[in-house]
Amino acid sequence: MADSGKTRGRFMVLLALDDGPKHGYEIARYLDHTTGGHVTLSYGALYPILHRLEKDKLVSARWQDASGTRKKKVYALTDKGHAALVEEREDYDAQAEAMAKLLGRSA
Repeated sequence: MADSGKTRGRFMVLLALDDGPKHGYEIARYLDHTTGGHVTLSYGALYPILHRLEKDKLVSARWQDASGTRKKKVYALTDKGHAALVEEREDYDAQAEAMAKLLGRSA
């Protein structure tokens, strides 16, 4: 797997959606909160990733009414998105194991 910011961003968004649908702000907040602030995606990076994932049919999107506020676009993994996540997770697990070896830690 190529090691690029776009690839990492895509993987992070797929991971964030793995436990259920979220709108953009929820995805960004989930990543920030879950990693203690170590992993963040700006909205300028997040929305192009979401649009690309939708175009590639890895996520589906629907507008949802929010009580008292404007509608929010909610994103969810498709079956194709779940399959892509499984594959990317395996790649990142292998990379994490390799990094642990380089750092002198057992994986």
